[in-house]
Amino acid sequence: MSFALLRDLRDLKVLVLHPNNAEGQSLTEHLRRIGCTPTQIWPVPPELPLGTDVVFLAIEDDARPEIERFIKNQPKPGPTMLAIVGYENPSTLQIVLESGAQAVVERPIKPFGLLTNLAIARNLWLEQQRLLKEARKYRRKAMGDQQLARAKAILMAHNGATENEAYQDLRRQAMERRVSIEEVAKSIVLSEEHLRASPKRA
Repeated sequence: MSFALLRDLRDLKVLVLHPNNAEGQSLTEHLRRIGCTPTQIWPVPPELPLGTDVVFLAIEDDARPEIERFIKNQPKPGPTMLAIVGYENPSTLQIVLESGAQAVVERPIKPFGLLTNLAIARNLWLEQQRLLKEARKYRRKAMGDQQLARAKAILMAHNGATENEAYQDLRRQAMERRVSIEEVAKSIVLSEEHLRASPKRA
């Protein structure tokens, strides 16, 4: 566990969704001692308050509809989520999985291990965001490669050019327009699709 991650934990805005009882107050106070900025709210709000980095979500049977609504309304990407559970059963497990929780805190909540749970959950969340970013990057590259291949094929068919000549033509257009070669390829493909979709005149 890096010192940078531990240091960053001190700046996190933490939402504690827990009934306003001794356990909830103790959890909030311990998070404050760690250095976080916790806010305790109950009942569960319809949506995540702006600026929330981490959520401690108490899984309460009598608040299940509100919890399900809260989970459904999560932004993308959602916050780091830690579920607080008192017992294990299929219903509780289902809602924990639906919440996307990166860690589970067992009841009764003990101060010992809370920092470790929080750090591990945050580290998992950061890793998930990194992987999602890489996946989007590779997906854009794959789409760009496909459009580049289609654009070259269009130029080769229309102009009787070789593959290398078509590629050089794309590069020239990109330099003249001061845009990426992928943008030029995209415009050529879209123009071709538009022409094919247009009704032919008699």
